[in-house]
Amino acid sequence: MNIAVEGKLLIGALVGSVVSSITGVAFLGPIGGAISGALISLFLAILGLRYKVDQIIAGTVINIGAVGITSVIFQRILQPYREFNNPVNIDPIRIPLLSDIPVIGPILFSLSPYFYIALALVLFFTYMIFKTRWGLRLRSSGELPSAAGTVGVDVIRLRYRAMLIAGLLAGFAGTFISLGGTGGFAENSSAGKGFIALAAVIFGAWNPIYAFGAALTFGMASSAASLLAGLGVKFPPQILGSVPYIVTIIVVAGLIGRVRGPASAGQPYDQG
Repeated sequence: MNIAVEGKLLIGALVGSVVSSITGVAFLGPIGGAISGALISLFLAILGLRYKVDQIIAGTVINIGAVGITSVIFQRILQPYREFNNPVNIDPIRIPLLSDIPVIGPILFSLSPYFYIALALVLFFTYMIFKTRWGLRLRSSGELPSAAGTVGVDVIRLRYRAMLIAGLLAGFAGTFISLGGTGGFAENSSAGKGFIALAAVIFGAWNPIYAFGAALTFGMASSAASLLAGLGVKFPPQILGSVPYIVTIIVVAGLIGRVRGPASAGQPYDQG
């Protein structure tokens, strides 16, 4: 289980904002964030795969380190020098005519490019994981790596590649936090979204399509909280802000013991 998603989101958000601010080019921000996420994943992979450090502990250390590093950079550099935290926002794409439909138009047909990219990636990786030889080898490396190794699969190399891909995606996702209309990076702006992403994976039983549906469910819970706050519902803001996390806890608690992940996920493997 990739516990370090939270840290990758946070670092990706910061790097994406800085790269976009310096270059003035919108699409370079997500590229920079993706690369930063891959580098963190490489570090985690070296710890877990080469030195066999417990991946839960290593991921937790990365998360804590990401909070500290980004906070220092934000306070010492980004706040005093605003030009490094003034990115080009990636605005929603409005589909002509359809986006003008009352009520549903702005909801369904005026969405961030990140949504369309995420949907395309979900379909792509669903095909790759379940319909290709690479996907079969990947799944076997997570379920029974010893058996995969006996038929010639380089389990360690495959796990390295999988972790780098995961890092690219997490870092890219993190850039939405700072480039999706918020106007730049802010301290602790990931706000636990990495752990919600882990919950979506569990809820989706390690299937990209089901996990995507779970992510939409948690996203709607978050949007509902924002909507209630905007309508002036008289609830303490702390309670409204905790709604998506409460939903996440309830869902995951209900699935404990019912959903089984890859049997060897997070376990060290000695290729010999």
